[in-house]
Amino acid sequence: MKNLFHKGVTMKTKIISLCLSLTFFSHGLYALQERHLIIIRHGEHTLNATREYNTNPKHSGYKVAPLTDKGRSEAKEAAERLLTHGFDNRSIAAVYVSPLPRAVETAEILAEIGVYAKEKIKVDKRLIETQAGNREGLNKDKYTKDSWYVGNHEAKSYGGESSEDVRKRMTAVYDEIEKKHPEGHVVVITHGMPAMELLDMLDQNNIRLSTGEVYVVPLADRNQIA
Repeated sequence: MKNLFHKGVTMKTKIISLCLSLTFFSHGLYALQERHLIIIRHGEHTLNATREYNTNPKHSGYKVAPLTDKGRSEAKEAAERLLTHGFDNRSIAAVYVSPLPRAVETAEILAEIGVYAKEKIKVDKRLIETQAGNREGLNKDKYTKDSWYVGNHEAKSYGGESSEDVRKRMTAVYDEIEKKHPEGHVVVITHGMPAMELLDMLDQNNIRLSTGEVYVVPLADRNQIA
């Protein structure tokens, strides 16, 4: 198995175990704790290749985008690696998932393989992809060279969400999870930009997860993370 290394990891950390599509990092004594947040980006879906905005099922430009064969394989590989590293239904307390089909399908595949019981899956709309406003269904490359960052002024111009908006809701999700689950690990299945904003909030590092990639971080009170 080829090892990968995310350069520039801060938070006074070091990688404690790192393999293809599965990354762990520690923070002092938190590496020894029993709680972790398992952040997963959904598997590849049918509109990844066309780079269309696909964020809001209520919009007329929205298209249902299920996982591709590759995306389903990515989800299965993520499940197998989590099981290999000891994350399973005995230790996972809850699973929170974006409402979009690609995330729900990824969550269901992990459940089928035995990472957690399907009954633990809870859809949380705050984990949804960055809202594209009136760009829904259009090609991202027509508007930006880097769709992983959206400024406040730009977002307002087309009725979408900014990076700051996404960070606020992901921070709220993290704080709620941390308080609600004093024991066990928690899985979050979301999208690229929301995952990046969550990790940047925790680690001040823009980590862009590939489809199907897993990043495991300590689950701790943010006030205790320096």
